[in-house]
Amino acid sequence: MEDLFSYAERYPLSPGFKEPGASRAAAEKMKPRTPTLRDMVLREIKAAGLRGLTADEAAAAIGKTEFAVRPRLTELYRLGLITKTKDRRPNASGVDATVWIAVVDA
Repeated sequence: MEDLFSYAERYPLSPGFKEPGASRAAAEKMKPRTPTLRDMVLREIKAAGLRGLTADEAAAAIGKTEFAVRPRLTELYRLGLITKTKDRRPNASGVDATVWIAVVDA
């Protein structure tokens, strides 16, 4: 039987990885910062209202890299705190990116 402590160590509450090795090491290194980064990203998405934010916009808003923010968006989505819109906006590379908004009452 699982206890709350082992559950708290699982994705999306904790950074995920697909393969042991470098991916797992990166997830372990990010683990202490993940809750704070998630909270920062969620706060900015809520502040953006219905306009929402792309990953790049969220990263710029909190002064972090897109590589630190993109996984946090997936975690927030899996936690049911944000959702995708039908809108897309170009990111820094010119590719249209998903626009995220906060889930009401989340």
